[in-house]
Amino acid sequence: MSDHWRVALRYAAWILAAAVVISGMLLLLYGAGHAWSFFYGAGAALLSFVSTALTISLFAGRSVAAGVMIGAGSFLVRLAFAAVVLGIPAYLGLWPVVPMLVAFAGVYVAENVAAMFRVARSRKEPAKLGTGNSAGERVSRRVGS
Repeated sequence: MSDHWRVALRYAAWILAAAVVISGMLLLLYGAGHAWSFFYGAGAALLSFVSTALTISLFAGRSVAAGVMIGAGSFLVRLAFAAVVLGIPAYLGLWPVVPMLVAFAGVYVAENVAAMFRVARSRKEPAKLGTGNSAGERVSRRVGS
C-alpha cells in the first residue's frame, strides 16, 4: 500500500471513530434525527476525502497536462457529489440540515489540520537564509548589492 493510501485510510479511521462518538453524544442530547444527520454528513465527507487518495493514485506516471486534467475532473466530480449527497436530503427535509453540514465541513477542517501537522512533522530542517542558493540571492550578487 502506498504512503498516501496509508495516510488517507488512517485519518479516515480516526475521523470515522470521532464521528461515531459525536453522533452518540448527539443521540443522547438531541435524538436520532440529529445523530443520523451528523453521521451521514461525516460519511459523505469521508467518501470525498478518500477519493482524494484515488485522484493522487491516478496522477502517478502521468504527464503534467494529464495530471491537471485528472485533478480538475476529480475536483468537479467531488463538488457535484457533495452538492447531490447533501442537497437531496436537505431539499427533502429528511433530517436536520445543520448537523449534516457541520459534520461535512468538520471533516474537511480536520483533514486540513491533520495534513498541516503531517507536513510540519515531515520537514527535517527549516530553510536557511543566506546560503546563496535562492534565485533572489544570486540576482543580488550579480547586481552587486
